[in-house]
Amino acid sequence: MIYRFKVWFEEEEDIYRVIDILPSATFLEFHHTIMDAINFKKDIPSSFWCSDDNWRKGKEISLVENGKIMMKDAKLKSYVNDPHQKFILVTDFNEMWTMHAELQTIENDVIGISYPFVFKSVGKAPKQNEGVGRFKTIDETEFDEIANKLVSKHAPMIDEDFDEEGFGQEGEDGDEESDDEFGESYGSEVEDI
Repeated sequence: MIYRFKVWFEEEEDIYRVIDILPSATFLEFHHTIMDAINFKKDIPSSFWCSDDNWRKGKEISLVENGKIMMKDAKLKSYVNDPHQKFILVTDFNEMWTMHAELQTIENDVIGISYPFVFKSVGKAPKQNEGVGRFKTIDETEFDEIANKLVSKHAPMIDEDFDEEGFGQEGEDGDEESDDEFGESYGSEVEDI
């Protein structure tokens, strides 16, 4: 039999991998398969945590030797106690890439397939070193900047004789009209009525 896990980014559930793996496999094999499936480096500090249904961390299983349980020594079957067992994987403790792994089903293994095996891959994984905001959608300010660049690139040239609102800056004879003259003539017409 094999375990079928769905693994997704905590910040972006639409990017996920479905991985088939033998119960006798180690967490190190599981880690390497996940990292290969998302094109991340395998040798940077990482840890799995057993998790409850609310994604709270329990026992840690670590890649590096630090007094905790080691991935290379821990077999999946020893930590799967639930039909929907959950694990949290954090890789690169500077960037804190966090993934959730949940057991979906237990399947029969298929002759001719070498396990672990990426059964399904959905969405393009982000680049590993993109930093904070790697899944962030653009905010209004960024949207306005992009829109202004596009408009200025594709808008027709504005006649210099017109201001931003499209009104002439000079009178017909080329002299600038003053606001006072306009106001006075408009005001006198109102009084006559």
